Amino acid sequence: MTTNHQIAGADSNQPLKNYRVLDLSRIWAGPYCTKLMADMGAEIIKMESLSVYDSHRGPISPARGIAAYPDGEPGDEPWNRNGWFNCLHLSKYGITLELTSETGRNVFDQLVSISDVVIENFRQGSLERLGYSYETLRRLRPDLIYVSMPAFGNSGPWQKYLAYGIGQEQLSGMAHMTGYRGEGPMKSGINHGDPITGSHAAGVLLAALRYRKRTGKGMYIDVSQQESAVSLIGADVLAYQLTGEEPQRRGNRSPYFAPHNSYRCAGEDRWVTIAVTNDEEWRQLAQLVGGPELAGDPRFATLDVRLEHEDQLDELISGWTADKKAYDLCHLLQREGVPASPVMGGPDLLADPHYAARGTFVRVDHEQVGEKTYPGIPWKMSATPGQVRWASPTLGQHNRQIYGELLGMTPGDITSLEEQGIIGTKPTGSRII
Repeated sequence: MTTNHQIAGADSNQPLKNYRVLDLSRIWAGPYCTKLMADMGAEIIKMESLSVYDSHRGPISPARGIAAYPDGEPGDEPWNRNGWFNCLHLSKYGITLELTSETGRNVFDQLVSISDVVIENFRQGSLERLGYSYETLRRLRPDLIYVSMPAFGNSGPWQKYLAYGIGQEQLSGMAHMTGYRGEGPMKSGINHGDPITGSHAAGVLLAALRYRKRTGKGMYIDVSQQESAVSLIGADVLAYQLTGEEPQRRGNRSPYFAPHNSYRCAGEDRWVTIAVTNDEEWRQLAQLVGGPELAGDPRFATLDVRLEHEDQLDELISGWTADKKAYDLCHLLQREGVPASPVMGGPDLLADPHYAARGTFVRVDHEQVGEKTYPGIPWKMSATPGQVRWASPTLGQHNRQIYGELLGMTPGDITSLEEQGIIGTKPTGSRII
């Protein structure tokens, strides 16, 4: 554990309260890892460049009407108003620092020396090209844990390639499995590789911290975003090895249950999902859809024959659900013991009484966007509960706090860094990459 004092005002009733993470990561995978750590009380110092800040802040001069900004309004400082960024950096401190000058590098060295963890998800070797290999960083902090998260890892033929989450589903084989029968590959709708990699990185980082607590030794952690995506389809890879058959695109259908699909309901883009897992559930559903005649139809009497006649089955159920409200329908089905759920959109999630009772979403007041709703913490710990402690930082918001309280700089020292363009609160570049 670090012996350096905490920043004034840090919450002491959190499981990771004594750990400090210098977070150089950007976009989604790395920031999601450190968000999970921040949720458990770790002191996350989000460091950005004024010339190339985190891409999730968006461009310097975006068009109006983009949904990522509150009410589609970018405002005078759009880099501080982007919803993507403000969702992923809750409870983190935000600083800026340029490593292109000797003075900036000296400041960085000091930050590393008082941090337990350094994390980045740059293109492979980027930090090393700036003169900061793992061995160099270890000289600054011998028990440092360094997490590196390039797209394809730090070894192998693909290590030098740059990639984002949008391509991971294709290269991992996931997109080959996703889509509807008889149609081409389909992207899932979200870049699954990013949050999965972030979750993996957080888990292995906790293991590394445990190892360090026991041995006093740091560690280098190499996390491949691509391999994290591959791990999501492990069962299908194994099935191919055993049978030689590739998984077939099924849409919302299942190879093990029938009926198993999403069915249109009354209203605009309203759906209910029904998943029948045994013959008794089917008989209950059949009585509702078509009465005794359908319940006794030999085409649907067993799972095997229902799988053979899925097209007819889905057509019958779709005709029955089409004029019914999704919530009313799922309540009816659940009362009869048939697994069913509405397909929920954003407004449904925010209005749902279960999520409200669980505190799934929290209201957080941000100085430039006001009070907004954000995802909270998806676990409950009785002794050391996680907590969303404050809003995501504006660019360089905590420069004076971090450099003053942690590094002991005087106000004059910090002003000098600002005047040299080494730190600041306004972007200096015309674009981000």
